[in-house]
Amino acid sequence: MSRASEEAARPAGVTPEQDRRNGRLFASTYIFIYFAAPVLYVGVVQAALCNKLGASATVANLPTSAYLFGAVAPFALSWLLPHRFDRAVVVAANLVTAASMLIVCVTLFLPFSDGVRIAAVVAQGLIQGFSGNISQVYTYQCLGRGTTVEGRARALKLTFSLSPIWAVAGSLWAQFVLNRGIARLPYPYDFGLLYLIGMPCAAAVAFLSSRYRLAPVEEEPARPPFVRYLVESIRSYARARDLVLLWFGYLLWYCTLNAMSNLSLYTREAVGRDPKELSGVIMALRFGGKALGGFALGWLGVRWGVRAPVIGSVVLVGAATLWAWGAPGYAYLFAFGLMGAGELGGAYFPNYQVTLSSPATGARDLALQSLVSPVSSIAPTLHGALTDHFGFRASFAFGVATAVAALVLVLRLPARPRRPDASE
Repeated sequence: MSRASEEAARPAGVTPEQDRRNGRLFASTYIFIYFAAPVLYVGVVQAALCNKLGASATVANLPTSAYLFGAVAPFALSWLLPHRFDRAVVVAANLVTAASMLIVCVTLFLPFSDGVRIAAVVAQGLIQGFSGNISQVYTYQCLGRGTTVEGRARALKLTFSLSPIWAVAGSLWAQFVLNRGIARLPYPYDFGLLYLIGMPCAAAVAFLSSRYRLAPVEEEPARPPFVRYLVESIRSYARARDLVLLWFGYLLWYCTLNAMSNLSLYTREAVGRDPKELSGVIMALRFGGKALGGFALGWLGVRWGVRAPVIGSVVLVGAATLWAWGAPGYAYLFAFGLMGAGELGGAYFPNYQVTLSSPATGARDLALQSLVSPVSSIAPTLHGALTDHFGFRASFAFGVATAVAALVLVLRLPARPRRPDASE
């Protein structure tokens, strides 16, 4: 991008120094997010803890379900709060996450009953569902108000080239702790230690987020009642062709990504070994692929604009599913590297969304886009049902089909969209 075009793409009030500073802050927050991934990404650790506490499979999956429910929260805040609180929302959300982990720590380190501990884990999943979704939406809103298009491309390249290494470290540390690596830390204190470490990591994200420097946005004189705001927001979103294409492309990308569980289960059929035996290799391939993908997709974004890494992430998850479908023996495991790189669509779809929206509507539009996550939660069930009735290859065929459909949609998006100003 030339200097003239970069200036044209720069939001009003964003200086080159702000552009660099905010990008580095964003990258720094992900070091802590990824290191604490075992507890910040609600799912595996929470289900394992509930299972050890004696919960049924249904109850063990409640923390994940509760987390997904929190996707509705950012939209309500986009109506309730003026733009001057965008940065404060990110800070508060991460402090709430840290405080919610304290609840679990107290129940695990003190002699509470298993029922109370299960309730605490589920409640924490619900609280973090709200705070985590709010943090993600408003972090990208801050990035949109504090960086240029090219600055965001550089920030995302830096973030997702280096931070996956910390995810590997965090996951290996969690595996070490939960496998009785610390002799004097028996169950349930081993799980408690993971939450205890997660607390300062979430607090560090809050502190770093408080340092963002944002361009000013003109406040709306008055906000309509919530129901009218909801209807007007959906209508406005639905009238924008590019927003609709992006939303459905994101949904279809998620449907392909949600084949990840089936990829793991297929290990037994592909190589004749229990998935647990290869979990370390799979994790290394997944996050190693994410690190390489972070560099490659970031380079595409710098070189060819915001659409290129979106296309790349769709192609990668489709290629991962196709590779798993046809690769023989241990070569099949390469699919996890491809899928890990393709997971970065979770960053590049919102990044494209930020470019399409004005600073005034950014939080609202990101909140509507984030609803893709709970809507797509049916996809793992579909993959499982296809496998039960027709075998793994039916699930892989579904994943390839949704990736192709997503690719068709994102190719219809402009390569370098012009961001509306605050008045549009």
